[in-house]
Amino acid sequence: MKPSQSLGRVAFALLSMSTVTSAFSWSPLNLDAFVVRRADTTKTTASTPPAQTPGPSADNTFNLNTGAQETSTTTTATKGGKTTTGKDTAKVTPTDKNGNTATLNKTTEATHTTFNPVDPAGGVVMVTPATTANMQLYKIGDFVTWAWNYTGLQATPTAIDVLASCSFATRTFTLTQNMTFQTLGSYTWDTGAYQSSNVASPLLTEQYTLIIYDAESSVSATAEAGYLDTYDGFTFGMYAPQSYTPLSEGWMCATCSGALSDTERRALGFALTMSIITVLSFTWFVTGMHVAL
Repeated sequence: MKPSQSLGRVAFALLSMSTVTSAFSWSPLNLDAFVVRRADTTKTTASTPPAQTPGPSADNTFNLNTGAQETSTTTTATKGGKTTTGKDTAKVTPTDKNGNTATLNKTTEATHTTFNPVDPAGGVVMVTPATTANMQLYKIGDFVTWAWNYTGLQATPTAIDVLASCSFATRTFTLTQNMTFQTLGSYTWDTGAYQSSNVASPLLTEQYTLIIYDAESSVSATAEAGYLDTYDGFTFGMYAPQSYTPLSEGWMCATCSGALSDTERRALGFALTMSIITVLSFTWFVTGMHVAL
C-alpha cells in the first residue's frame, strides 16, 4: 500500500506543476514586456533641396538700344472675392566679371560716296613755283617751299601725303604724312636736316618728281570722280654744292675744254669742203668758157 500512495503523491505533484507552467507562459528572453527602452531625442531631418534660380521665361525681353534685359513678373492678389493679376517689369543691366556695367558698342560701317562718273577727278595746281616758270633747281642744304591749290574736289580728303621721287636712284623720299588738309596747301622741306640725318641714303644731284595724294588712298590708285587724284606733274632738280677753289690753286673745270668740240669740228670741216668745191667749180666754169670763145 505504501508504494502506491507514494506514486499517487508524485503524480499529483507533477500534475500541479504542469498546470502552473501552462498558466504562466513567460519567457526570460522577452524583456521588452517589463523593461522600457530609452527614447532617443535626436531626430533626423530630411535635407531640403536648395532653391533653384528660375530660368528665363518667355516674358524676358532684351533691349537692343540699351543692352538691358527686361524681366516680367506676374503677381496675383485677391481682394473682396475678386482676383487681380499684375505684371511687374524690371530691367537687368548686363555686367562684366568685376561687377561693372557692360557697355554694348555698335559698329557703324563707313560709307563711300559715289559721284557722277562724268565728273573729273580732283587735281593739284602749283602756285609756288608758278607753272609758267622754268625748271627749278634747288641746292641741297637749303629750305625748299612749295604751295598749291586743289581743283575739282567734291570729297574733301582727311589728310595729305607728300613725297619726292628720284627715277635715277629708283627711290622715293617721304617728305610728310597725314598733313592736315587745307584749301591752300603748302610744305617747306629742310633738305639740310634730311641730308644730315640720312647719311646712308643721301640726296643725289639728280632730277626729282613731287608727288601729292590723298593719305587714305595710294600713289597707284585709280582716279575716281570727285576724289583727289595722285599728282606728279612737277619736276625739279637738286645739286650738291662744292667748296670754292680759286683758279690760282689749280681749279679745273671737268666739263670745260679749250679745244673745239666734235660737233664744231665737223661743222668747220663741212664748211671748208664746200668752199673748196665752190671755188674749183667756178674756176673750171670760167676757164672752159674762155677756151670756147
